[in-house]
Amino acid sequence: MKHTLTEIVKGTTAKLTHVCNGLVYYSIDVDGTLYQLEINSMDRADWANIYIYPEYKAITLMRWIRDSINKDDGKFIQLN
Repeated sequence: MKHTLTEIVKGTTAKLTHVCNGLVYYSIDVDGTLYQLEINSMDRADWANIYIYPEYKAITLMRWIRDSINKDDGKFIQLN
């Protein structure tokens, strides 16, 4: 990965790209490098009090970004 977690969430916007099979996908552009975040919306514990908005400040999604980076589970990937 080209950027650190701090660089990814500081001052960037996560934009909803699509929803498919219970998965919500956001894209985050960091200085011309595009990342994709996949969030499982079927996990009721995570989504009990959260709404899906077309845009978030990336820092709002930081816990999912951090978990995906630490687990290296393919849910946060660099697209270009």
